[in-house]
Amino acid sequence: MNPYLMLTTLFGLAVLQSTVMPRIHILGVHPDLMLMVVTSWSLLRGSEEGMLWALIGGAIVDLFSAAPFGVCTLSLLIVSFLSGLGERHIFRFDLLIPILVIPVVSLVYGGLTLVLLRVLGWTAGWRDSLTQVLLPFSLVNTLLMPLVYLIMRTLYRRTARKETSW
Repeated sequence: MNPYLMLTTLFGLAVLQSTVMPRIHILGVHPDLMLMVVTSWSLLRGSEEGMLWALIGGAIVDLFSAAPFGVCTLSLLIVSFLSGLGERHIFRFDLLIPILVIPVVSLVYGGLTLVLLRVLGWTAGWRDSLTQVLLPFSLVNTLLMPLVYLIMRTLYRRTARKETSW
């Protein structure tokens, strides 16, 4: 993918994630566009490209965040790696795959974020965080993932490299 298009897309997403999304509350949480986009890209292009998107997008989100720098980036890197593992073995255009993957990666992402914040000295109630934040967060991301995935799939198709078959 064109690096300028990638950087522009990720910067725009990070700005949207940091400014608009906190004002949108569904079930008491706001959707995480960067998580859904990075997961989608990992499913479409594999772990390597997904982790590049996670590194850049996560760093930009971390710059705008009140949390310690690197928390979002590290969590995104791990879930993008896990999401992209099966890229070559799954039917990448099947809409069911991202719908099945996003609730799991949302819980992993949220759990990693809580662990990292705890390690860095921030306090969080585990049970309250799970029931009042992580489960609704996972559900909201799952409900919005088909739309995000369809947009990312369109971007993938428009920017796909010509692959030669031997």
